[in-house]
Amino acid sequence: MAAPFLIASAEVPASSANLGSGFDAVAAALSLKLRAELRRGDEPGILLTGHGEGVPSDDSDPEENLVIRSFRAGLRAAGGAPGGAGSWRIDVSSMIPAARGLGSSAAAIVAGLLLGAAAGRRSPGPDELLALATDLEGHPDNVSAALYGGITLAVTNRHAPATLRRFRPPEAWIPVVFIPVAESRTHEMRAVLPDQVSLADAAAQAAHAALLATAIATGDASVLRTAMEDRLHQPYRLPHLADSARLVEIAYELGAAGACLSGAGPSVLAICDSPALAHGVEKAFNGSGVRGMAARLRFDEVGARITSA
Repeated sequence: MAAPFLIASAEVPASSANLGSGFDAVAAALSLKLRAELRRGDEPGILLTGHGEGVPSDDSDPEENLVIRSFRAGLRAAGGAPGGAGSWRIDVSSMIPAARGLGSSAAAIVAGLLLGAAAGRRSPGPDELLALATDLEGHPDNVSAALYGGITLAVTNRHAPATLRRFRPPEAWIPVVFIPVAESRTHEMRAVLPDQVSLADAAAQAAHAALLATAIATGDASVLRTAMEDRLHQPYRLPHLADSARLVEIAYELGAAGACLSGAGPSVLAICDSPALAHGVEKAFNGSGVRGMAARLRFDEVGARITSA
């Protein structure tokens, strides 16, 4: 039997949010990818198949799945059938591990939105897509990087979904990621954060975040360690993630320009400014005794891609 006709395919990068001091605002797109394909289904409804994030387990409610929810939202925004009525099949294949702080949910949301939009009667604009993705994710950092690639700065405001600026990653910067076997959930890691911080911490965070933006814009890796110093989330999360804290220390001991939790963790991102240093950090991560895997990645400069058949 011939395979169902392909309507569209989407490819979306992973993302690492915060980069230390850029809490809930800065994110970098990474070269791990989620791929999803949309076809006409054989029966009414939406059938989701595949491997990795975006695929519901046997005992989960498909209607709560992020790909399905975002597909319906994208289709609705594009003037398609209300509620995603029709017969659809979505096949997902993901390299992005779930619950590791690498933007798996953001990639699932963006893929679903793009496929839904591709099946509608009009094409939602970039601002509309970002607004929809932000509503589904709850914050704009990861979805901005997943949509647009590069290193993004997304600042929420009262007049638009987000004020967004995209930076091209400095060519000399090499991301090295350690992905632990252990998982952590974003909502659990948010629960350990304080409701209030001191004026001194707030002032230091503002200064470090400004320096982080300057380092990204100028490619100055020499200030990254100071720029990525964080006062809002890592001091509260790392005590619950001892292995991650040790990996950050290892990265700096080896000479990494910067190191931090990736998102809410437990993955750790190190930024190196030479191939030799990146190799050394990757080797040290893998020899740390922490269960998991280190990998030298690339910053993704393209962002999400949608191809219509």
